Amino acid sequence: MKGKQTLVELKTIVNLQNPEYDDSFTDLPNQDKIKFRRDRVNRLRIRGYTNVEISEKIGCSLSTVEKDLQIIRERSKKWYKDESIKDYCESIQDCIIFYDNAIEDLQILYHEAIEIKEKLEILDKISEFQESKLSLYSHTQTVQNFLKNNESMQLGGIYCE
Repeated sequence: MKGKQTLVELKTIVNLQNPEYDDSFTDLPNQDKIKFRRDRVNRLRIRGYTNVEISEKIGCSLSTVEKDLQIIRERSKKWYKDESIKDYCESIQDCIIFYDNAIEDLQILYHEAIEIKEKLEILDKISEFQESKLSLYSHTQTVQNFLKNNESMQLGGIYCE
């Protein structure tokens, strides 16, 4: 089901790639205007514009651009502290689950195998997966130690298990 969009939203969508576009936003609430401006500031920064050039293109003061960039950096730093560690822990957990499933499947294959050579190859693979899994567990210990030692992370602690 397609929702209706206002004229301002359509103009915004059409002109997002145009850095000179900054007219007719009086209908947007202030927070949306600020978010839109910060998105444009960030997009222009990524394109390689200087702070002065960004302020000229957007039509706001240099101090506003610098403040926006500071807020963008703080949010990126916060995301890195909170989400990147969490994502890393989740990916380690996913890998451990993958190894557990593979080991279970290999154990089934081991019991179904008839030849000794096949059984030895399966046992080698099982031991290889077990070693890899133990290595991942050491990474989780490293992450946990990092989180315990990091004061800012203790407040909202994210722990890998």
